[in-house]
Amino acid sequence: MSKVVFKDWEQGKQRVLAAVSGRLVQNMDKACEYAEGQAQANAPVWRGVLKSDITHTVTVKANIIQGVIGVKKKAYWGWFQEVGTAHHAAHPFLRPAVFGNAQEILRLLRGG
Repeated sequence: MSKVVFKDWEQGKQRVLAAVSGRLVQNMDKACEYAEGQAQANAPVWRGVLKSDITHTVTVKANIIQGVIGVKKKAYWGWFQEVGTAHHAAHPFLRPAVFGNAQEILRLLRGG
């Protein structure tokens, strides 16, 4: 069995980890941007504002990279469109944007 040795690994480890982490964050942002576009394409229009209020954020904390797609606080009623109310049926646009495009999102996360 052969052994791989990285010369000066301890000195270059932080640079390598930073480059890999940066690439993962970029991939997450691309995947979230794609899902955001899909959600905007499927969002019901009410006075033309819901589509422009769909957004995404990517957060990095410790060893966790998290991407979130949602609506801005001022468009809180978008949540009621997504899940429905006692008086109105649901018109989902966020969940289908993510779950209906899972293969493409995974491809983007892998760097494709």
